[in-house]
Amino acid sequence: MSELYGTEQLIINELFDHSIFTSTVTEQTTRAKREAINALKRPATQQRLNAFLKDLVGMGPSNFQENLVFLPGKKWLSPETVHVLLATLKAVINLPELQNTQLDRVVAVKTVVRQVHSEVVDLDEKEIRRQIIDLFVQRLGLFVEDEPVMGPDNQAQEVEEYWDVSPDFNLIAQCLVTQLQGAQHLPDLTAIQRVNRALLNQRYLSASSRLWPDLLANKQKIADQWRQTNRFVLECGDDYALLLDSQRVPSTAKPFVIAVGVARSLGVGIPSDQLTKRIHQISEQVLPGYVINVSLVKEALHDNALARLQDGYVIATPLVHRFVMRTTDEGEI
Repeated sequence: MSELYGTEQLIINELFDHSIFTSTVTEQTTRAKREAINALKRPATQQRLNAFLKDLVGMGPSNFQENLVFLPGKKWLSPETVHVLLATLKAVINLPELQNTQLDRVVAVKTVVRQVHSEVVDLDEKEIRRQIIDLFVQRLGLFVEDEPVMGPDNQAQEVEEYWDVSPDFNLIAQCLVTQLQGAQHLPDLTAIQRVNRALLNQRYLSASSRLWPDLLANKQKIADQWRQTNRFVLECGDDYALLLDSQRVPSTAKPFVIAVGVARSLGVGIPSDQLTKRIHQISEQVLPGYVINVSLVKEALHDNALARLQDGYVIATPLVHRFVMRTTDEGEI
């Protein structure tokens, strides 16, 4: 197995984090990324990237003019997500305000949401807006929230929201369509590729997973593959495997602290419709008086692989045993 170069590691890790790698150079582009952009122009670099990712998870990125898209997760392929994604691409590409200028690429949030709603009629505008933010703002970074336009201080009015659209939007749109089309015709995955996909999307596997025997049988090769990224280390316990991320700074945020407490309190699991109530209960024990944002705690549970949803129940993962917490009255959770 040949070692990846630093530029290739940078590109791969950006694909892991954001699912896209763009080739436009701006004033904010770091020197390391400029070098990676230049490296990507070489066919040898593209071949090595494709070979590594296909070996790892069974598919490589889509490439259009050195702009890459990489969507190996099931969550990207749900019909609802794909419908919102494609409708948003269509809506933005066809906006008149983006046709004649490359300098001002600001679009009204309400306009985009309404256009998408005309295509995705099964969802209300609030849910469509949430999904667009999840996809295009938080994940892909193709929209950046713009400062709202405010009237005079003494004039009450509705605040108009805007998004700044990336100059790479049309190029990435082409890659997204190509990637989604290709995902429908994937070859059968090997045992190692199935394990790596699960690790990439969940960052952990438990001994109860149907993939556990495959992981144990190929543990060394899988660990060697992830080591190539110069970022991930595979940690295997008796009943779990965790993909440790050297770039992740341990969180001390309050939602994360509460999420740890919630996960440790789950026992054999609770019905998913009781999770919000449990979050409030643990919040009062861990941080009494703190105004909790339930959504952030749920995100922390998922993003840190502390709990999983199974058959309508929220179940703690083995990773919760890595943490010990005490409540304000010194009782252990």
